This record gives sequence, C-alpha cells and structure tokens, in this order.
Amino acid sequence: MKNKNQLLFCGALLLSMLACNNNTGSKQATADGYSINGKIAGLHSGGIKLVSYNDDDRTSKTIDSIAFNNDTFHLKGKLNNAQMMTLFIEPGGWSMPVFVENSIISIDADTTASQHYDDTKYGGTAGAVINKYSISGSQGQDEWMKYQKDPGQKRFDSAFAPLERALNVEKDIDKEYKIRDQIDSVRKLQNDWKQNWINDFADKNPSSAAGIYMLSELYRYYSTMPIISLEASLNKFSSNLKTSPYYKSISASLHKRKALLPGQIAPDFTLLKKDSSSFTLTSTRGKYIMIDFWASWCHPCRQAIPHWKEVYKKYHAKGFEIVSVSDDSRWGDWIKAMDVEKMPWLQVVDEFPIKNMPAKVGTLYMTSFIPFYVLIDKDGKIILYTDNENEIDAKLKELIG
Repeated sequence: MKNKNQLLFCGALLLSMLACNNNTGSKQATADGYSINGKIAGLHSGGIKLVSYNDDDRTSKTIDSIAFNNDTFHLKGKLNNAQMMTLFIEPGGWSMPVFVENSIISIDADTTASQHYDDTKYGGTAGAVINKYSISGSQGQDEWMKYQKDPGQKRFDSAFAPLERALNVEKDIDKEYKIRDQIDSVRKLQNDWKQNWINDFADKNPSSAAGIYMLSELYRYYSTMPIISLEASLNKFSSNLKTSPYYKSISASLHKRKALLPGQIAPDFTLLKKDSSSFTLTSTRGKYIMIDFWASWCHPCRQAIPHWKEVYKKYHAKGFEIVSVSDDSRWGDWIKAMDVEKMPWLQVVDEFPIKNMPAKVGTLYMTSFIPFYVLIDKDGKIILYTDNENEIDAKLKELIG
C-alpha cells in the first residue's frame, strides 16, 4: 500500500457530493458571459462569492462576490474558460460546487440535509456542504452529472463498502495495510473504468470543457496513470481546449514525467543531513545511486528497511549508494526514526518551502506516494523510476552482479 502524501482541499469534498444532486437540461451558451441566478432556501441574507481553485499550487481565487437578501442572489461576469467552481456563503461557511460557463445558469438550493464539518482542530475551517440543489443552464454541469451518475460508477460502491468497514475496525497495522492493498486493487479497476468512459465521451465530444475537467480530476487521484495512456486521452480533446487550466495542467505534468523517464539526467538537488551539513546529489557521480523516498510515518517504508540493509551490504563495496530522502516535516520525527532504524547510508530531509504544498524534492521527482525509488547510473542518468523493490533488485543484479 502506498501512502498518499497529499493535502485535500475542501473543494474535493464538494465535488465528491455532486453525484447526490439533481440536474436539469442546459440552455444555449451566450457570448456575453455568465449570469448565475440563485436561490438558497434557509439562508435569508449574507455574502456569497464564486471561487476557483488551482490544484497545482493549491490556491484559490475569488471570481465574483455579492451580498444577497431574501434567499436570492445574482452573479454576472465573463470567463475565458469554463471551470468547476465553488460557491461560498457566509455566515456559516456554506458551500456548493457548480460548473460555470458563459451561459445563463439557474441554481435552486436548500440547506436542509447539508453535510456539516469542523476541521478547526487540524488548522482548517468549519462549515457545511450543501447537498440538496439543482442546476440548469450549464452544459458542462449536465455532462459532469451524466458521468457521475453512470451506473458503472456505482457498481464499485458494493466492493468498497465491506473493505472500508473492515479497515475502520482493524487494529493490526499489517492487516490494515493488506486491506488497503485490496482497496487499491478495486480503485485501479474503477480508475480504468473512468478513463474508458472519458475516452468514449471525448471521441464524441472533443470540445467539451467538462470532458477535460473529468480527465484532470481522474488524473489528480490516479497520478500513476501510464504516460502513454494519459497522453492518448489528452490528445482526444480538440485544440480549442488548450487554453483550459485543466488541459494546461495535464500537459505540464506530462512534460515533467517525461523528464523522469529512463535515460534522462536525474534532477539535481541539495538537502540537509542530520548534522545540518548540505548534501548535493551530483556529488555521488561515479556510483550507482538509489534515491529512497520515505518518511517516519510511512509503515511500508519502514517495513522495507531490512531489505535495503541487505541490498546495501551486498553492493555498497561495489560502487552502490543509497540516498534516503525523508518526507518528514518535523525533524524530531525524522531523527527519532533514524535512531531506531540505524540505516547506514546517506540520510537527508526534504524541505517544505511553500505553505500547504508537498515537499520540494518529492515534487521535483513527482512522487505522489511513498515508498518510491529512483535508480541512477554512474553518469547521473535515470535507470529505473518505480515503487517496485523487485525491479530494483533485478536491475542491480544485472548491473553489479
């Protein structure tokens, strides 16, 4: 089981609730911009704002805001690209998602049956996700709902449910991760189904802004999607979507992933060791290097350490080195784990220079989960980029013997 190292934005929760809501037909888009007419029963007055979220840098931007009275509001503007956005209403921290495009959009919502949350103890906010609503006038909303409500999506629920119940009551950590592996297997099947659905949809609707959004949402949670497969899906969409933030994000990710393919020079980095001295990756040129992305809190990472001790003992004298890059944000946790594990190879700790963003080197190497390994040759070129210990073992045997 891989440990996801990802901060979840509350917008993801909002989007996951979309499948529970009703939606009616869309109206013809207009060139003049968007006009959102809304009614929210139960909220008589307050302030409402339309917010877009950028998952790449985890920032949000207020597109429009207005005070409302008598449960109703009206937002008007123009977008360069259709996007999934969130309506935030204060006081109370109420929120709901809507796919906004340049058309006349009507929203009829009710605060009853809303899902309340309180993340203040984790440094977050408190509020409520509005679950009961209907949206009309947005073709993208209609297309997204068609995808969300497809019976093929629902058939995986019966497979996830018993596994999640078992996970919630399991106390043994090794058994817990076996259940997580089973969940991952089901999720892989679900992801494949989603990609096939999106591909079929794109074949018929290559200019759909909702379609490219569907692909970006899938890729956000399926970051291991094979490069060839992802590129093929992206290329199904027409050139008019190349200005979409979703298209741009996927394209940028593809570019970064291709730079990490075997034969490419491993990106250089400098991080601190336990004694606060600096280590630079290029200083290891002339040896075979395995970068080991791990963390003190990662159970499978620590389970793998005895194996890597054997590998290190076998090959170190023959020109092999391991560089462990810790994803710990607290040095105390990292140092405590090193004192327990007593790993004899190079140890450095990653940095978190941008608030709410993943670690610097982990991002550079696009490690969306750990443990993860990158094997590098004597000239600094990538040999393997994998989460599979067996692949590393086989390649080292081939290279060093």
